[in-house]
Amino acid sequence: MDLHCQNRIVQVALLVFCVSFAGCGGEASDQPDLGLVQGTVTFEGSPLAGASITFMPDSGRPASGTTDAAGKYELIYIRNTPGCKIGHSKVMITSVSEGENEMEAEGDDAPADAAATTEKLPAKYNTKTELEADVKAGENTIDFDLKK
Repeated sequence: MDLHCQNRIVQVALLVFCVSFAGCGGEASDQPDLGLVQGTVTFEGSPLAGASITFMPDSGRPASGTTDAAGKYELIYIRNTPGCKIGHSKVMITSVSEGENEMEAEGDDAPADAAATTEKLPAKYNTKTELEADVKAGENTIDFDLKK
């Protein structure tokens, strides 16, 4: 085997090594550090079922979840990734009703204020939210006891 052929084999081997090394291990991600967030939402002392809760960080993607029958929620950052960006967030909670689903089915012809007529919660919890939370690394339990 001549020197040129040996060099070519070494080059191909290095190329294969580099390509396989780049594909394994630490794939770069632009996802920020997340804290896991769960909690319970009550309204006038009772669990608030079927409510949508959204944490909106000062910058970056919001995280959201929906309360179950017991008022419990868990935030999802994106797709199947649980959590919320670490740091300060404004929090918006809206009640979910059949009227909102109807509006989606009707499309653009539905009245713009149809959802507002079915909202059970005061605006200070949603459109004019006063709610805030500080998400830390690790597990966070953040409960909301809402009043009229």
